Amino acid sequence: MIGEALRLLRIFYGLKATEISKSTGLSQSYISEIENGHKQPSLEALEKYALTFEMKLSTLMLFAESIENDKVNKKDIKAKQYVARSGMKLLAILDKVGNLDDE
Repeated sequence: MIGEALRLLRIFYGLKATEISKSTGLSQSYISEIENGHKQPSLEALEKYALTFEMKLSTLMLFAESIENDKVNKKDIKAKQYVARSGMKLLAILDKVGNLDDE
């Protein structure tokens, strides 16, 4: 489900696959294969995604894990995407607050 999490993050940030490709240095075909669940991303690829989305890798993994634990029917995809976007906003805020504590 990491591919689904990366796809949802990309959509949340309003980015196209071509933009992710440019910012991460990963090929568009590799991004497509990851997002469609045909390939598992390497740790290096996940780190590049985390940098692109300006979040910690652990936050990215936590988000992916929460999606995997919350499987829904296809008819519930829009609700799932709404919740995911809301959750990502919250995670981004919490991540920034956490970074302030580290300084």
